[in-house]
Amino acid sequence: MKTIIKTGVSVLALSLAGAAMAQSNTSDVEQTGVAETATVDQSGAGTNTSDIDQDGSDNTANVTQISTAGDANTSTILQVVGSSNNTADVEQEGEGNDSDVTQEGDFSAVEVTQNGTGNISGVSQDANLAITSVIQTGNQNDSAVTQSGNLASVAVTQSNSDGSAEGNDSFVDQSGSGATVTVIQDGQTNISTVTQSGSLAGVTVTQDGEDNDSFIDQTGSGAAITVSQNGTRNDSDVTQSASLASVDVDQDGTDNLSVVDQIAGASTIDVTQNGIENDSEVTGIANGSDVTVNQQGDDNESTVTQNAASQQFNGLFGPFTLPVLNENQSASVSQTGNGNEAAIAQYGRNQVASITQIGDGNSSGNRAGPAGIIQVGENQTASLTQNGNGNSSSILQGTDGNFFVLTGAASDGNTANVTQNGDDGESTVEQNGDNNLATLLQIDGGIGNESIISQSGNSNIANVSQGGNGDMSDVTQIGNGNSAIVSQNIP
Repeated sequence: MKTIIKTGVSVLALSLAGAAMAQSNTSDVEQTGVAETATVDQSGAGTNTSDIDQDGSDNTANVTQISTAGDANTSTILQVVGSSNNTADVEQEGEGNDSDVTQEGDFSAVEVTQNGTGNISGVSQDANLAITSVIQTGNQNDSAVTQSGNLASVAVTQSNSDGSAEGNDSFVDQSGSGATVTVIQDGQTNISTVTQSGSLAGVTVTQDGEDNDSFIDQTGSGAAITVSQNGTRNDSDVTQSASLASVDVDQDGTDNLSVVDQIAGASTIDVTQNGIENDSEVTGIANGSDVTVNQQGDDNESTVTQNAASQQFNGLFGPFTLPVLNENQSASVSQTGNGNEAAIAQYGRNQVASITQIGDGNSSGNRAGPAGIIQVGENQTASLTQNGNGNSSSILQGTDGNFFVLTGAASDGNTANVTQNGDDGESTVEQNGDNNLATLLQIDGGIGNESIISQSGNSNIANVSQGGNGDMSDVTQIGNGNSAIVSQNIP
């Protein structure tokens, strides 16, 4: 059946069902005009197929498909030529549902609701102030949304009640200023991929189930990303290049992995992991960045890197480089569990790094590197606290080197504080520059602790307090106005 309507209103109610055998319903509607309405209602025990093509503005397309025998429902809606303020609404129930909506024009809206198994939804929207909503209930759901326009929004909700089938998939590709994306998935083997480009954009992804995977690539100013995963073997990878950006990743489960790569100014990254064998790696090359990683469980590993510093002044045709690219950064890692490892490396100015570890066999750095708080710059502060047995700690500030071209006062006014409680702890503090202060506490009845403090510069002060038997302390200071106080086997 094919109906071509250019004006007026078309309402097609197609409810065909064979008494003896399943019948296939087919509807083809073409409309050209303004304020057109096409309504297709298909049900029965066969295959339902609907195709609506509308050209013009203020048009509405409604499709309802119900297949009682579980055969495939297929709906195609095309609203393009000279269109604006259009609405497309698709409701499908059964097995093997397939919906494809293509919409152009501002102030347009798409809503797709699928209930059954093996659902597939595809939405392509090019409009400003457009809205896309996809709701899928069942297993093996698949949703793909491509949206281009300013102040547009995408919302995808997927649920899987097992059904002895796989999980949900959601893919969103959005470009425009002030656009938002929200994806909520419930089930097993969920995958969500969001690619967004624009200013003042925001992405929110929530996944609940097993083997969840979320990948977000966002470019724009004032952007925000929030990923929350709850289940087993969750994986979140966020790549963000934006000013005033914020990333928040919360994972709860086992074998979680979070990787954030951010190149932005005044950014904030917050990663919280709760489970076993969590792994978090944050790389930010930005001004005024703040990184906070909190891990709870066993075998956690966290690596934070904020660098790309550059500064060199000679003048008069001598070596001259650009100013420091990243300043005023702050990084904090807190780990609770056994076998934790943390590494922080910051190159710049006015940076603050803090590592807190509570458990056994903790180490303040690695990830294929010595890190364990390395800061090269000025006015830096490093604080490391370890509570447990067999801890190892290392704080290096200035490091007497060219860490990416900082010269002259590579370190100035540094402060390092290390506190270890337990047995067989090791700590190494090395500071190069002026006005350095190092304080180390190895107490709480620790036995066989080792402390090495080396400061080279002016007005350095070193304080070491060790409580226990068989402790060792080595303090070396080269410069003016240095002072060292060592207390061992304190009551």
